[in-house]
Amino acid sequence: MASKFRAVPWKRNLKAVPDHILKQIAAFQSHIFFVGVTKTFTPDQINAEPLKQLGIPSGEGESRETIPGADMGKYSDRNRNGWEVVRRDLPMTTKTRYWESPNFGDASRYGTHTHYHTREVYQREFHEPRLYSIVAHTLKVNLAGACVVLLRVKQELSRAAAGFEGELLLMLNLLQEHCGAAGVVSSETSTADYIKTITLDWEVFPPGNATEVVERLTRGGTTHAELRSKIDERVRLFSKLSPAAFLKGSGGFGSYIGAKFADDLVVFENVQYGNALYVLYDQWENVSKRSRLELLKETDAKFDRLPHRIGWDEAFEKLLRSEKKKRGLK
Repeated sequence: MASKFRAVPWKRNLKAVPDHILKQIAAFQSHIFFVGVTKTFTPDQINAEPLKQLGIPSGEGESRETIPGADMGKYSDRNRNGWEVVRRDLPMTTKTRYWESPNFGDASRYGTHTHYHTREVYQREFHEPRLYSIVAHTLKVNLAGACVVLLRVKQELSRAAAGFEGELLLMLNLLQEHCGAAGVVSSETSTADYIKTITLDWEVFPPGNATEVVERLTRGGTTHAELRSKIDERVRLFSKLSPAAFLKGSGGFGSYIGAKFADDLVVFENVQYGNALYVLYDQWENVSKRSRLELLKETDAKFDRLPHRIGWDEAFEKLLRSEKKKRGLK
């Protein structure tokens, strides 16, 4: 069976974080560091696959940043598309799945109808795409045109963060898959500046007419037409269900918009990179304090995920009306 990943001339993956890297991290004066490695590449290597997609610059002091493709390996795929883990070690939970099917085989002409099925299922963990970028910085170019290049994952890490080894392994493998090597480098970034890169700053807006809400959600930055249209669609969808407030979360990896219907009923989506809408059944006071990587830290026993398939918006409306009814909300 053919692999869905590109062929590479090096070992593709690390099964665990190497001990020498953990010792190196422990020896850093700062708890903040980034995943990076310095290598020398010939012009032929730089201009051929698989390195070509990193766009390594040929001039000294030049840098190029790119979110690598998903076809270089398992961790590149996870970085782009996210992943899920079935938790067979946990008790099963009751879930109602909603989906839409086209009437008479043609949704555009005859519309759709809703199916739903309630059953006991294993809990799942959903991990959103990280969308980490790789920065290629050319340090030196010799007379033959060979480049000494620092390749690093732009997002830094903290060894003080809970579960940092899992994120470290993903980042190391992201580099390993793309250049055949991986390492770590200490950072001079302050703790305060590091925290800014992983936290979300939530703003809460009162409900209003859709046009006013869209203006509030897009204020304070450049929003291109396609993104603004997507925000407008979500606001109009949420407005049908009479939210108590609209939400905007800003961070280093895109913006989130959402709506709060009750303290334990919140919906949100990453409007720049997301491919699904999430309905959370956790206390908003707790959710709002989480970092970007912890928004979905529980299994789906505490949330529902609605991928953007045909009819997802109708399924979302039915789910929300059901959840509001449970809470005595109109």
